[in-house]
Amino acid sequence: MPKTTRKMPSFEGVAAGQTATLRLPIGRTYEQLLITYGGATLAQLNEIRIVANGEVIHRITELTKLDSINKFMGRAAAGGVIVFDFNRYKLLTRAGIEYTSLGTNTLPRSEDPTKITTLSMEIDIDAAATSPTLSCKALQSPPKKVGQILKTKQYTYTAGAAGEFEIADLPKGDTIAAIFVGNHTANVYTKMVIERDNFIEFERSVAENEAIQTDGVRVPQTDYVVYDPTELGNGAESLETEGVQDLRIRLTLTNAGQVPLTVMTIGTPEI
Repeated sequence: MPKTTRKMPSFEGVAAGQTATLRLPIGRTYEQLLITYGGATLAQLNEIRIVANGEVIHRITELTKLDSINKFMGRAAAGGVIVFDFNRYKLLTRAGIEYTSLGTNTLPRSEDPTKITTLSMEIDIDAAATSPTLSCKALQSPPKKVGQILKTKQYTYTAGAAGEFEIADLPKGDTIAAIFVGNHTANVYTKMVIERDNFIEFERSVAENEAIQTDGVRVPQTDYVVYDPTELGNGAESLETEGVQDLRIRLTLTNAGQVPLTVMTIGTPEI
């Protein structure tokens, strides 16, 4: 059955310095949101959140960051319209792409214990925006149970000096779909290592990483270093953390400074 593209209700609270809220209808399965913006630059649209049953399941701190993520995935740059994906773009099988689409069926909770009953999108608009406008359409498919969904969380660390910097406190349990390490131009990274329970799962220079991703289905961006198990298009590739005792990321960087992470995981919604 083909997907449908449907106009969503109007945003509430669209004004400079305010948080615009879109209450998304329940019933069908969400594949993508197509957000049309005007009267503000992309940089003036700050944090975006997707909230299900009152809990934030996606949080990205700037829409320019969402644009960089989209370009890495293979999308064109935003130009008045920006896409928010619930599925996994550009994988090589339809099942791989649609595995994480967000089901909002109307079954009773006894048949879907993690069902979503409320869903909304929030966008913080910078006070410098002139006369912002926002509208949205959704790419949807027939209803399904919630199942496994994508989640996006932000973390910020500070490296006190150049050299190797280790991160060892990321939450475990969900499957890691991608890790975006930002500030690549301000703080140049040369190497990334991921170790799981004392076994090295991933060890590449940034140049090696970008060469492999370019040969695959991704488009490396100058402002990010990315760990992406699906880089060659196989949706079954991921980093499991269920039952893992120790998970470490080691980055080699050229100077001290902030190390911001955007971590995308796959799991059941915590709602």
